Amino acid sequence: MKYIHSLINGELIKTDKSITRENPASLEKIYEVSMCSEKEVDLACNSAQKAFKVWSKLPGSERGEILFNISRRIKDKSETLSKINTNETGKPLKESMLVELKGVVKTFEYYAGLASKINGTSQTINENLLSVTIKEAIGVVGQILPWNFPLLLAAWKIAPALASGCTIVLKPSELTPSGTLELAKICEDAGVPPGVINIVQGSGEVVGSSIVKHEIISKISFTGSTKVGKQIVKNSSENLTKLSLELGGKAPNIIFADSNIESCIEANLRGGFFNQGENCTAVTRLLIDEKIIDEFIEIYVSKVSKINQGMPNDITSEIGCLISEPHLKKVDSYVEQGVAEGGELLLGGETNSEFPGYFYKPTIIKINDTNNILFKDEVFGPVVSVMSFASEEEAVILANQTSYGLAGGIWTQDISRAIKVSRLVDAGYLWINTYGGIIPETPYGGFKQSGYGKELGIEGLNEYLKTKNVSIFTGDKLPKWYGNN
Repeated sequence: MKYIHSLINGELIKTDKSITRENPASLEKIYEVSMCSEKEVDLACNSAQKAFKVWSKLPGSERGEILFNISRRIKDKSETLSKINTNETGKPLKESMLVELKGVVKTFEYYAGLASKINGTSQTINENLLSVTIKEAIGVVGQILPWNFPLLLAAWKIAPALASGCTIVLKPSELTPSGTLELAKICEDAGVPPGVINIVQGSGEVVGSSIVKHEIISKISFTGSTKVGKQIVKNSSENLTKLSLELGGKAPNIIFADSNIESCIEANLRGGFFNQGENCTAVTRLLIDEKIIDEFIEIYVSKVSKINQGMPNDITSEIGCLISEPHLKKVDSYVEQGVAEGGELLLGGETNSEFPGYFYKPTIIKINDTNNILFKDEVFGPVVSVMSFASEEEAVILANQTSYGLAGGIWTQDISRAIKVSRLVDAGYLWINTYGGIIPETPYGGFKQSGYGKELGIEGLNEYLKTKNVSIFTGDKLPKWYGNN
């Protein structure tokens, strides 16, 4: 059975402890995963600190060329990486190839271009004083990944960190470690020096916590649950470590009566069921104008019922399986509770026993109560709740009646209404008359319990930089302050 090592200072490390990981679709055991301890985290942090002295001094143009080289090598190996990604996550191979790996390539290309464009500012304070700001790499950064988009989210974190001159200690999910390790190897083959990227496999309780608490770490970038994000805030407080947290979501999609129904439904098929709904920006609350809700539901249920669920390695499959048995049980319990609290099951609501693994059928539930768990909690599965509204004001109230604020959508042909409502919806990333597709050029991140800080865009690069101000006296002599001496 294949063994998934950790990577510290350019060397593959085999640890005393390991766990067995299975393919979630076939239930076949696919590899043993290295489980690091605090000792390996400390080695990785010290390795990254040593490498920082070299990597951070490399000119941005040279770092950028290495990032371009990484993107080219990923493109060449995208088929292999896509298969690894699908075997680990259970997502359809088509999604891995056409969405995740393409996104990885584009992310490295984008930050390759930005690496040589890290600029400060200058301003003349008065005739004798010039002030300049200098942007510097923040230092060694800790990056903690979830399992739903392991390669894409690794790229979102690694690429801007490398572009800025930072070095990295990264913990992938123990459920999806193989693709991230392969990505790190590609980076080293493309010219990233040993020690710049260190991969430490293991549990959040041991490895994640050790990274967060380590005094060498200058910044933590975490993507995952709100519950764990709050614990990271507590654990990092001793060192006042800089944080960026991309946490949970409960995205609303507001559909007004004048919407283009055909386009709206097509977008919401992706919005709700792409990546099996294991997606922080998934549309899990469809808010529909009461004038069109019956028409919308009839077409929507019919379309969703035709989504082809199948084994992930089948290129014709449109939806795969969930990541693990505990997660499948969690999703099913949400559905059961949502129905028990008055939800009307319109489609699905059960496992798909046609396949051996953790398959859950696409599910739609109509709810009428904002206290229903499906209105409040993030399910993280192929489950969409549908609810009506009577007015624009009510739609906005319902959209914001959640502790989350990550993403959302608005559908209307009235441009004034679209802009007005987008200003009122309290979420960090919005779409109008489309849904889904987060591109590297745009800053991504949420409000409220969805976290803070940004990934992607120039803002994502700035998360890995610190600003230093230098004031320069240009006059002939300084004015006297003490006496006349």
